[in-house]
Amino acid sequence: MYENPAVFSSKDLTAPRRSAQFIMPRIDFRDPDSVRRAELLVRDFCVCGFIVFNGEVEQVRETTGRLASLSEFPLLFGCDVERGLGQRVSGATLFPFAMAQGAMDDEEALRRQAVITAREMKYCGLNLGFAPVLDINTEPKNPIINVRAFSDDPAVVSRLGSVFAETLQKEGVLACAKHFPGHGAALEDSHARLPSVERSLERLMESDIAPFREAIAKRLHCVMPAHVCFPSLDPLGAPATLSKPVLHGLLREKLGFSGLVVSDSFRMDALGGEEREEENILAAIASGVDIVLDPRDPEGFLKRCAEEDFFQDPARAESLSRIFYAKKLFASGGEEESTPDFERNAGEAREITRRSVCVLRGEALRGRKVSVLHFGTEDTEELLGGLCGGLSEGGVAVEKSFSWSEAPELRDDRPLVCVLSTAPAGWTENSVVPRAVMDRIKDFSSFSGEKVLITFGSPYPAAGFPFFDTVVSLFDSSPTAGRAAAEVLTGERSSAARLPVKITL
Repeated sequence: MYENPAVFSSKDLTAPRRSAQFIMPRIDFRDPDSVRRAELLVRDFCVCGFIVFNGEVEQVRETTGRLASLSEFPLLFGCDVERGLGQRVSGATLFPFAMAQGAMDDEEALRRQAVITAREMKYCGLNLGFAPVLDINTEPKNPIINVRAFSDDPAVVSRLGSVFAETLQKEGVLACAKHFPGHGAALEDSHARLPSVERSLERLMESDIAPFREAIAKRLHCVMPAHVCFPSLDPLGAPATLSKPVLHGLLREKLGFSGLVVSDSFRMDALGGEEREEENILAAIASGVDIVLDPRDPEGFLKRCAEEDFFQDPARAESLSRIFYAKKLFASGGEEESTPDFERNAGEAREITRRSVCVLRGEALRGRKVSVLHFGTEDTEELLGGLCGGLSEGGVAVEKSFSWSEAPELRDDRPLVCVLSTAPAGWTENSVVPRAVMDRIKDFSSFSGEKVLITFGSPYPAAGFPFFDTVVSLFDSSPTAGRAAAEVLTGERSSAARLPVKITL
């Protein structure tokens, strides 16, 4: 283990191992060859670490332990944990999207979520959390941030984001805030194409950058830049990931950030695809990225480029010092982690779902027999099961359940409950309601009976349907979310949550 990163010298590493410290490939447990490939990357190249996808708790724990024992230096093991470790690792705890915490605005509940996340990560040998999202979702049509943001209010995002990052780091996990200088105003998904945000530096500083500035002031150790162009910041039009004016001029010099910069995934299409990967890796590191995340061909890149003079540049030594300092703080290892109480943690996640229900308009159901009509593209069988089961337990019978493509026979004395489930996911635009579905929902505007709309995931589509008597929003599409909505509609439970974004109903 490297013991004194503050005086790191380029003489401490051979050229191949020096260059490999800038690279963090993936382990995907759905790929049967992925773990064997990771072992070779550790033994043959001594890569910086890995981003982990999929797998289950004990499988991940065993793999990280084995790889750590093989490595010459401590390894960073990262994972997307915006919604808890269960977002990527089965058997761990999955929380609703961050907007649920924005709706509750309960710092203690957020701290508990961060503590649970950190302790489950450490049990699995993971030490780098790609969270919190510090984006401010000011664009309702944003297809990829959306409910991943706490709010559209810079003050709320700053406060809650700093609470999450501080707690994660106090628990011994490196927090990586994303996506600098802000992805919330984008109209496109950076997984699929390169967005551009046309905002002045002054406006960015007042809004999008404010949460990063606050987190940095509270000793945030790691930042992830956005695969997004900001013409006002970089006249050459480079995405923030490849922009020296953004990463060095703004982040380092103006904001005084001295921690790690870890890129977003290099498999995202915003950067131009596989044919430009090698060029982009070198450009990212030259611009101020310390660790390149998730390249498609890490072995090929290192075989071709490890001996290049580029990696002997004194500027690389600064990055290496930051990398080894972060490893000293968060990847030292050696301590035995107790087994988390996963059942209790799941209960905490369920309670957050229940407490985050937002009643945008209306009240509990008046009718005791309802028809349920579902709109959406996701598999919602479990969600509907939770909703219908909760309604039944609350004394409301579900007479019929229809999909959006069917033509149900409706009765004025039987309330109509419309269910719309949308949520952001890379390359899918699942948070955008298709025009055909929008038109189908509007067909029910003339229905004279009681009309209820429940949104699971994104709340923004509710703005398109002013004719519903009652509108309820949740930020999850789990069976618990369905049951939580039912509890509010049947009057069994009230909610003090308030929608943390502006919607005109």
